Amino acid sequence: MNRSNGDRDVREELTSDFHANEKAAPKTSVDAPVEIRLACPDDAEGLSRCFYGAYGDSYDHTWVYKPDALRRRWSERKMVSVVGLAPDGEVIGHLAATFSGAKAKVAEAGQAVVNPRYRGHHLFESMKKWLAAWAGREALYGLFSEATTAHPYSQRGNLALGAHEMGFLFGYIPSSVDYKQINEGAVPQRKAAALMYLRTNREPQRFVHLPPEHRQIAMRIYENAGFERVAGTGEGSSRDAVCEVHVKRDDEHNAVLLRCEHVGADLSARIASHLEAFKADGVACFWLDLPLADPNLFVHGADLTGLGFAFCCVLPEVRSDGDVLRLQYLNGVDLHIGEIATSSDFGHALLTDIAAGFR
Repeated sequence: MNRSNGDRDVREELTSDFHANEKAAPKTSVDAPVEIRLACPDDAEGLSRCFYGAYGDSYDHTWVYKPDALRRRWSERKMVSVVGLAPDGEVIGHLAATFSGAKAKVAEAGQAVVNPRYRGHHLFESMKKWLAAWAGREALYGLFSEATTAHPYSQRGNLALGAHEMGFLFGYIPSSVDYKQINEGAVPQRKAAALMYLRTNREPQRFVHLPPEHRQIAMRIYENAGFERVAGTGEGSSRDAVCEVHVKRDDEHNAVLLRCEHVGADLSARIASHLEAFKADGVACFWLDLPLADPNLFVHGADLTGLGFAFCCVLPEVRSDGDVLRLQYLNGVDLHIGEIATSSDFGHALLTDIAAGFR
C-alpha cells in the first residue's frame, strides 16, 4: 500500500475483520454520554481507526488513515477538527473545518465520520452545531460542505441547523466510497453531492457579475439563503484583460479543478486547452471556479457554455473579494438523476434546474 512521506497507515495493521466487526457490533444506547471537543494530537491514532471502522479502506481521502498526516494538518492549521469521544476516550466521531488559506473567512466542513455503533445518536448534528459555534466565535462568515446525495440524511441534518443548498456537484463522490450499510445492493457509481452553506456571521453585500445564462438560477439561490447580492452588468470590464488560470488535479477523485483568478477575452480558449488535455488523460469531472467580483466574467463567461460547461453552484466568500461561480463538465459520467436524494422542495427544484443544463 502506498505510504506517501513514509507515514504509517493503519490500513496496513487492521484487518478487514475490524471493519466488518464494527459494522456488525450492537448499537450503543442513545443514553450513553458523548464528549465533543476540539481534536488534539493524541486523538490522531483513534481517529484513523474510526475511519477504518466506518468505511474500511474505501474513504476517498487516504490521509485520514495516517495519524501523522492528521497531526500535520492540525499543527499547520490547515484543518481544525471536532471529535466525539466515548466515556473511555475512544474517538467515535469527527468533523473538520478545512481552510484554503491563512486569511480565509469561510471553511469547508467535511471528513465527517461516525462509528457505526453510535449511528442514531445524532452525533453529526451535534458536532456540526459545535463546529458552527466555534466558527462564529472565530468571526468566520460560514461553513460550506458537500453532503452526499446517496441518501437524504446528511442534507437533512444540515438543513436542520439552518444551512441552505447552494448547488449540486454531479459525479463528485468516487464510486469506491462505501455506502452499503445505508443503501444495500447499490451498483458502484460516481455519486452527486449537494453543496450546503451554513452562515455563522453576516457577510458583506456584494456585486456579482454573473454571466446572463446563469443569473436567474444563481440569484434564486442567493435569495433562498438570504444573501445581500446585486447582479452586476459587467460595468468596469476591460477588453485588454488576460486570464490567469490555476490547475489542480485530484487523482483520488479523478477530477480537475480549474481556478480562474482573473477573467480575460482568452477565457474560453484557455479553458478549452486544459479541457482537451485532461479529457485525453481520462479525467472524469472538471470544476471551473470563476470570480464573481470580476466584471469581465459578465462579458466573457457565456463563451463557456459552448464548451459543455454547465452551472454547478455558487461558493460564497471563498475569495477576499467575494464569491465564486462554479461550473462543471462531466467526461463520460452518467447523472442518474432519479437516484439523487434531496431533502427540501427548494433542493429538489434546484436539482431539476441544474440537471437541465446537461440536456
